[in-house]
Amino acid sequence: MTPLRVGRIVALNMYPIYHHLEGTADPGLAFTDGLPAALNAGVLTGALDVSAMSSIEYARNADRLRLLPVASISAAGAVDSIQVFSTVPFAELRTVAVTPHSATSVALLRILVGPDVRFEVLDGPPRDALDRVDGVLLIADEALCGLRDELAPHTTDLGERWEALTGLPMVFAVWAARADVAGARPDALRSLETRLTDAQARYAHDPETVVRAAAERFPFPADYIRDYFSRLSYGFGPSERHGLTRFLELAQGAGELATVPGLAA
Repeated sequence: MTPLRVGRIVALNMYPIYHHLEGTADPGLAFTDGLPAALNAGVLTGALDVSAMSSIEYARNADRLRLLPVASISAAGAVDSIQVFSTVPFAELRTVAVTPHSATSVALLRILVGPDVRFEVLDGPPRDALDRVDGVLLIADEALCGLRDELAPHTTDLGERWEALTGLPMVFAVWAARADVAGARPDALRSLETRLTDAQARYAHDPETVVRAAAERFPFPADYIRDYFSRLSYGFGPSERHGLTRFLELAQGAGELATVPGLAA
């Protein structure tokens, strides 16, 4: 049987999981690299079988997908890698150039700023965009580099804002497969679920091995990576389900989602 085509987010935030998935050297998995928006599209168009997907994009297409309810990318508070960089304080934002790489972060920002702030898609260097808009929304390693390089006088961590609003963890991404793949290859998906659960356990048991490997692969020192990883979690337990449900409810209220899907137990 052909390998399961798996999306691989090429950012520091998911490295603890992919490090261990890669380490299994499983010939039944074939990885394709990309940022969340590209991997979302890959699953929906059939170029990929399964991937970590933006949680809002999963919800928008839940009737075509099957959730793998064992893993996520979540944070209970400040996350560093979902940031608005701005020339004015957050409460004074009127225009924001938003990353094209993350549907969840854009929907979260809409929830937090309300309907009156104008969004445009960021299509050039963030520093140039700040000459014409109040702020830019960046994610993943680009946001981490923006913090390091002091891109703007004001920074706002959307994970921190979400926790202040709801007191719940923010689920930025979930794992999902196309429904036709789930029907045709249930054993392969169950095996992947087992590997995702095992990757979480192995990382929790020995985080330093992952930190050292990440420092060789990404442009950040080990001490920074260690602190950054401590802000993230990768499970999908009751608190993550609660946080995701609340996010989707608020996204629906903000006009970002038509229907809130049920979540697998």
